[in-house]
Amino acid sequence: MTTTNATSELRRVLGERLEGGGTWAWAYADVSGNVEDPRRQAALKLRAVEESLRAQGASAEVVDTIAGEFEQEPGMPSPVARYVLVHDGELVLSEVLPGHLHGAEAIGVGAVPDLVPLVAHRPIDLPFLVVQVGKDGGGYRAFRLGHPATADDEERISGETFDQHKVKGGFGDWKQPRWQRRTEEVWRQNTAEVAAAVDRAVTRLDPALVVVAGDSQTRPMLLEKLSSKARGLVSEVPGGGFDETVLGDHTRVALARVLATHRHDLEDLVRTHVGRGDDQAVTGLGPVVEALQQAQGATVALDAVAIGDETLLALGAAPWIATTPDRAAGAPVIGPVPAVCALVRAAVLTEAELVLVNAASLPSGAPAAALLRWPVGPSVPA
Repeated sequence: MTTTNATSELRRVLGERLEGGGTWAWAYADVSGNVEDPRRQAALKLRAVEESLRAQGASAEVVDTIAGEFEQEPGMPSPVARYVLVHDGELVLSEVLPGHLHGAEAIGVGAVPDLVPLVAHRPIDLPFLVVQVGKDGGGYRAFRLGHPATADDEERISGETFDQHKVKGGFGDWKQPRWQRRTEEVWRQNTAEVAAAVDRAVTRLDPALVVVAGDSQTRPMLLEKLSSKARGLVSEVPGGGFDETVLGDHTRVALARVLATHRHDLEDLVRTHVGRGDDQAVTGLGPVVEALQQAQGATVALDAVAIGDETLLALGAAPWIATTPDRAAGAPVIGPVPAVCALVRAAVLTEAELVLVNAASLPSGAPAAALLRWPVGPSVPA
């Protein structure tokens, strides 16, 4: 599997806007409809978003723009959140984010946007397939982690049918094995067609996960026909049938395992390098800022909660971030901003991978750490 980090997508979408100043306004909130009196709850949510934006100095036009996006139906099952971003009065992003909120709701106005919700929902560009198979065929649907489903990438195989009830009598015992064999041949043919479609999708999309659900008799036939690459990505939904709730719950757990493995691998690598003292990793806010200033950070790990209310300076040119004005390297200072926002912005602008972690998993409980593109150089004698 080849994945693209969230920072790459943000860099592509936000482009030069993120480099300069201006005024940003954003809102991240739950828009799930599976609540009592959903219309009233949606109206209350919208009012809270509008009041918070006004209280922070957003113009009437900006408030109306963001409110207009929150008035739109999310168009997907609950739970679901929405993230809206406006820069200098222009709508830049309006994203529907599947799943529960990742952390607290975020509504703000400032010189640097809060992009943490997007990183939390889309830590990596992770494609995955959901496959359903039955006696009469099946198919797959392709998804991207943190993105709404679309009908653009799915395939349904409607295979040959055969009346299985003929096996149960009316022709004499001597004919039943022949009918049973014919029935199973039809099933195998249908599942082989589904497997071929899944294999093509795996080759084209390079997913990290293939969830397989459906009939308990034809599912083993499907797995047998899949390529070794596809079979190695499979996570089977327990039991048979097509219960959407069971399928959704299983898929969420399977995706969480993939992400946890990705995060744990990074944490292990940081601990290993720090333990060796080989200068391939740094920990702590100051050292991570220095690494970002030099575009030296290959991967940055942050715990937004542990960083808390710390602030850093956002700069209007490289090196993009600084702890104090005298460390700005001559770049214009946009101003002090929440440290998490400054770090995420610098990671995006220097194309560093960004991973949200728990500080307890980093050496000495550091709130931030970075794996480096090249080692820290030796100290220069005075």
